[in-house]
Amino acid sequence: MGFVEPEMLKGLPPEARKVLEIGMSMHRLGPAPHPLVDKINETHITRILELAEKDDERSFRDAAENRKYTLIYVLVFAVLFIFATVFLVGSDKELYREVIKLFAVFLGGLGSGFGIRSYMDRNK
Repeated sequence: MGFVEPEMLKGLPPEARKVLEIGMSMHRLGPAPHPLVDKINETHITRILELAEKDDERSFRDAAENRKYTLIYVLVFAVLFIFATVFLVGSDKELYREVIKLFAVFLGGLGSGFGIRSYMDRNK
């Protein structure tokens, strides 16, 4: 019968024994398999694995491209910051302060945008 000895079933009331026997037979049978499971063969499995490998390669390439673009953005902003510092500090300190404030506000907005996006991605 499985996990329960037949001698233990004899000591139970008829209703409890029937429920236990039905539960054990359902456990033995398990859920009904999907109809496509019987139709899958080795070529299907090979194709699925190939597609999964291609997807992994694409994801890796996308991550590498994202890193490249992030590096380019950081370098452009660093060059702009250095340019603004070198040319504006000597000529107009008030304009330089305003540019630094705007730059700080922009970076704050950019950081909060990334934070919100990562929070939303995490909750999906």
